[in-house]
Order: sequence, then C-alpha cells, then structure tokens
Amino acid sequence: MSLRNFDALFHPRAIAVIGASDKEGALGRVLARNLLEGGFAGPILPVNPHATAIHSTLAYRSASELPVVPDLAVIATPPGAVPGIVAQLLSLIHISEPTRLGMI
Repeated sequence: MSLRNFDALFHPRAIAVIGASDKEGALGRVLARNLLEGGFAGPILPVNPHATAIHSTLAYRSASELPVVPDLAVIATPPGAVPGIVAQLLSLIHISEPTRLGMI
C-alpha cells in the first residue's frame, strides 16, 4: 500500500459528518462543531435527517443528497445505520472515476 492511499484521510477536499447534531452531549455535535470551527478550507457537509442546519450550516437529510462526493465521511450514528450510510456514500461514486473516499 502506498502513502497516496491515505490522501483522502489526511488531506480531504470535502468532509461529510453523518449524524451531525446540535443536540447537547451528542458525539455528532462535538464532531460537527470541531470541524466547522477548526479552519478546514473545504466544504463540511453535515448530514442529519431531522435538521435543516447544524451550527448554522446547511444540513442534508441523507448522504445520497450531498451535492459533492466527500473525500472523508465521519459517521457518528448508531451501528445499525452504518451499512445503509456506507451504501448511500458508495452510490455517489461513479465506478469509472477514481475515488479518494475515506471513512473513519
């Protein structure tokens, strides 16, 4: 494995925060706040099916509604939701295109 395989993880161009939240005490709130206030230069795309905005940033109802393919997806949801979320993220990728999508 070459180091370029880690480009999406260490140098993402866009980050999706699946499970982003404004709810006090929620992991999704901490992650979204840290990313949104951390000075990242690219788009940060909060995803929450019950919110229109997270920390004053437009939120998307599902990963399949994202306007761009994120290089990095941070998933902060119950474990049972993860397979469906990964499927949504993969549906954004065109098989003929090289991808940099990373998930942690």
